[in-house]
Order: sequence, then C-alpha cells, then structure tokens
Amino acid sequence: MIYLASASPQRSQILRELDLPFTILPVDVEEVALATPDATVCENARRKAERALPQCPADAVALGADTVVEIDGRILGKPRSKEEAQRYLSLLSGRVVKAWSGISLSRLRDGRAVSRTACESASAKIRALTAEEIDWYIATGEPMTRAGAFGISRIGEIFVERIEGSYSCFAGLPKRLLLSML
Repeated sequence: MIYLASASPQRSQILRELDLPFTILPVDVEEVALATPDATVCENARRKAERALPQCPADAVALGADTVVEIDGRILGKPRSKEEAQRYLSLLSGRVVKAWSGISLSRLRDGRAVSRTACESASAKIRALTAEEIDWYIATGEPMTRAGAFGISRIGEIFVERIEGSYSCFAGLPKRLLLSML
C-alpha cells in the first residue's frame, strides 16, 4: 500500500489512473530551496516521505513528491501573494518553462527509514498572455496553489502551446518515473 504524503488532487488522480492502491496522508514539512531545481525537488520529496513514514503501517511505502517551475535558472515555487503570482505569470508569458518533479519512496527496513529518490523534468511553451488573462487566471485561485503560479492539469492548460517531456511531470507526479521506482 502506498501512503501519499500530499493532499494534491492531481497526484491522487495520477495514482488512480495507474490503478495503484493508496491512502492520502498529507504532512506538514518546511520546504527548502537549494542551489538547483533537481536538488530542491528531491530533498523536499524525501522530507515529505520520511515525515509520513512513522504514521504508516510497517509494510507500507510512503510517497513524497515535490514540483517547481524553473525559468532562466530561477526556481519558482508557489506564489505567496497575488502580486507575486502576477509577476510569475508575466515572466512565463510567451516563454519556454521547465517543470521539475521529484519523487521519494520511503519504507522501514530494520527499524530505520530507507528512501529512494529521483526526479524528472519537462518543458512547456507558454503562449503570450494578456494582462486581462493573467488577472482572470489569478481570480480563479488556481495559481495560488501551483509552483510558478501555473497549473497545467486544470485551467492553466489553455495557455500551453506545446509540451516536451511528460505531462504528468508538470502535474506533479511523473508516471513513468514512479512506476520505474516502484
């Protein structure tokens, strides 16, 4: 059984699509920002999985995941205000952005946590956005809960011209990577 250390509806949907049995077990973890996006998402995913592990049965696997958006070498997490969301979306407008998603699987072995962690990236070309579109999108509330103020799995998909790599990476849980790790 997988214990998903996240309340993300997108991650839950991906696990359902893969027909994997899971239980939602959200955890509160202080996320870190490291020097690179891959190091950031791997560390945050590991922290989430290991925080959930003590609440899991002995034979369970705790699954932690983290996603950030990168542009021009800058890591964009979830916006802290509507103004920051507006800055992020203006920055993404008309540009190619990269999503990084990290996955960590943790389980107990001989009384201690053992984790496997990996990440994947994908790129998307965002079409040029008008100020009115940005304001409308922020008013939906979606950008406030998404890395880079951009959610591809719901409304934000209308702003995408093309994707290179895994759509599920942008959605927060790369399917191929997860299955290879399991």
